[in-house]
Amino acid sequence: MRLAAAAHRSGRLEEAITSYMRLLAVRPYHAELHNNLGVALRIIGKLDAAVAHHRTSLALDPDNAALHSNLGNALRAANCHDEAVRHHFRAVSLKPDYAEGFFNLGLCLRDLGRVDEALGCLSRSLQLAPQNTRARVEIAIAHLMRGDLAAGFAEYEWRKQLPDVPPPEFKQPAWDGGPLAGRRILLYPEQGLSDVLLFVRYARELKRRGATVLVLCQALLKDLLLSVDYIDRVVAEGEPLPDFDLHVSLLSLPHLCGVDLPAATAVEPYLKPPSESRIRLGKLARARLRIGLYWAAMPGQQLDRQRSIPLADLLALAGDPELLFFSLQGGAHQKDIQNLGANGLLHDVGRGIYDFAEAATALSQLDLLLTIDAPITHLAAGMGMPTWLLLPMTCDWRWMHDRDASPWYPSVRIFRQATPGSWGPVIERVRTELGIMKTTVG
Repeated sequence: MRLAAAAHRSGRLEEAITSYMRLLAVRPYHAELHNNLGVALRIIGKLDAAVAHHRTSLALDPDNAALHSNLGNALRAANCHDEAVRHHFRAVSLKPDYAEGFFNLGLCLRDLGRVDEALGCLSRSLQLAPQNTRARVEIAIAHLMRGDLAAGFAEYEWRKQLPDVPPPEFKQPAWDGGPLAGRRILLYPEQGLSDVLLFVRYARELKRRGATVLVLCQALLKDLLLSVDYIDRVVAEGEPLPDFDLHVSLLSLPHLCGVDLPAATAVEPYLKPPSESRIRLGKLARARLRIGLYWAAMPGQQLDRQRSIPLADLLALAGDPELLFFSLQGGAHQKDIQNLGANGLLHDVGRGIYDFAEAATALSQLDLLLTIDAPITHLAAGMGMPTWLLLPMTCDWRWMHDRDASPWYPSVRIFRQATPGSWGPVIERVRTELGIMKTTVG
């Protein structure tokens, strides 16, 4: 048991799972073994088996608060939020000073859109365990989801204290919001492509304050950002850095610049395609709308299972000669088109797109982007093009809670799931709205 637990703690999950299974062959009614195996299986994404092991563990020790909480975590990962909440409630009922239990309950309530209740639980968790930086960060996210942006972004600075957010390796000091006149400031990406596309708009404010603005970005974004008027220089990761005086994470700019959404959105559209590109999208005589589709997140991204939509579901929108669909999908899911026999319904542009500048060129030739939550959403919205965003019930904080529009992007319209995992009603709403949109074109 000790060796299996050591492998688990060090992240050697396959080794730990093998060891746990060997031990269970000898001790099949050992609650802790079933629990530990369930946790490891949840982490690697084998959710059905994880839930089953946690249920077995709880059946063997039904009044154990930690076992209720761990089953709740597995159910949450499996998109069974209502049942997960019941087990988390049971956990804190059994152990009213259970900080981790309140933390897990808060996350689950937030997933369900019960954001005020979530804040209460997360705050209680922090009260019970004041050193829990993760609770502070999750409280910040709850504020952001609720639209309390000033409080949320201020509290979100606690993320820098988390072990999985390493500090930047720059010898120059970080910008603290002070004067910038005559200073060279380097903006760098802390998380993913989406955050660069969303928050690079704040470079305009830094330029207004007199700074020379330098942007370090992922290579896929370099050519696109070269066309942003208020950026003085763009450097791709891996290239030599220019001289600079200060640095700042793009994700910290809303807090340091002040969350003034009217000013932040006044720069729209702030992204644009390059003046020249080899991508040309075709037309058909009867097509009234040219629509881009993007349906699957890249594997390994947080919530990729929930946010992705089977292409087979979206094909319910095809079959109308007045709608011409283009796939902008990248990665392995490009094969979905051929696998479903949809080549005649969906023109594959994604195979010819190698960076975001080319994607911007393709988008500029469309009337609408129909997409899941992905970096291309932020690209299209930053260009000011009509963008219909299809969101799971549990979504990223950047889209807030219970809204059909985004304060960051005036051109975005949001279609949300009402039930976890249920895309059918969402797609039916999109079909109805496309019919209405057709009547307003030409």
